[in-house]
Amino acid sequence: MRRRAAWGVGLALAIGAGAGGVWALWGTDNPKYPGKRWSWKAPEKAGFSEEKLAAFSAKVGGDGCLVHGGEMIHAWGEIDQRRNVASSIKPIYAFLTYKAIETGRLGSLDDRVVNWVPELDDLNAAAEYKDREITFRHLLEQTSGYGLEEEPGESFAYNDYATGLLVWALFYRVYDRLPKEYDEILNGELLGAALGFEDEPTAISFRVPRGRIRISVRDMARFALLYLRGGTWRGQRFLREDLFREALREPLPDHFPRTSGEEAEHLDQVASIGGGKDEKHHAGSLGHFWWHNDRTPDGSWLLPDASPGTFLGVGYGGRSAMVAIPELDLVAVWHDAHLRSGEEWSPFSDVGRFKVNEMLRDLWAARTAAAR
Repeated sequence: MRRRAAWGVGLALAIGAGAGGVWALWGTDNPKYPGKRWSWKAPEKAGFSEEKLAAFSAKVGGDGCLVHGGEMIHAWGEIDQRRNVASSIKPIYAFLTYKAIETGRLGSLDDRVVNWVPELDDLNAAAEYKDREITFRHLLEQTSGYGLEEEPGESFAYNDYATGLLVWALFYRVYDRLPKEYDEILNGELLGAALGFEDEPTAISFRVPRGRIRISVRDMARFALLYLRGGTWRGQRFLREDLFREALREPLPDHFPRTSGEEAEHLDQVASIGGGKDEKHHAGSLGHFWWHNDRTPDGSWLLPDASPGTFLGVGYGGRSAMVAIPELDLVAVWHDAHLRSGEEWSPFSDVGRFKVNEMLRDLWAARTAAAR
């Protein structure tokens, strides 16, 4: 049995409890949320040493913040600056897919993408037009086979061309926004306006592919807190319960096959979100863009020194991350961690996870008391 099985059962019970969300697991009777600005409390009140947290952030570098019980307890660098945080923010794409279902724009995750991107209809004739069968679920699970020889659902590929297809289909077709209007989705009532994003994340920068999100670490912390709270915000359900269960569903099994890497046709007009078609293994730990602390194919845990309920979004091999730790009521966000070290972090599944594990071990070591 997977170590996080008990966590999964508890999560389901917490979701079913309604507004309490994940907090029902950890006994938080009066959860706090950020308002127009984050409220602050001393690290000691959260069970952390201020001195040790200062040492932690000095070692990590870059930008970052820690949120305990819905309040900021520590920050470093420029937490208000929008950064290119790469794949760490991909869970937002999944969230907006779920909201498209909740608002009736999509019927379900099993809707075929070709209904929104008819250009797929004529792709890969030699492979019997296999891309006609790609669904939104395939894109979130990264099993679409897009731009590769495999059929949809046949193999896994950490495929930024497929994520580019998801963004194109979602922003441009499902939400019916021109590329110059993408920020209306991020900062509108479905997400940013409701969570109170302070720094207006953008998906229209000319320095990175359109649709790739630039966001501040303090706004990333709001998004991660939403998931730590079971998809609720200020006592109201923010994401429908069944869709939230999809968001944190069990990852792909550790034995699920990886793509051969043999390429096939892809649409010229749909750009990669930044990387290639076969960047890393799922390591038995990747769900809908969230990594979970699960067993990897070699039998080890993804994050051996982290708590079993930990889940995270990562970019640049883990140098950018938003981490939710339910056992500590904690959200940790960082960008450009250890950038000056010159060390290689990518791919996350083989290299970066050990470096992130070390960071989380240092963070746990900064505690002075049991989480409360």
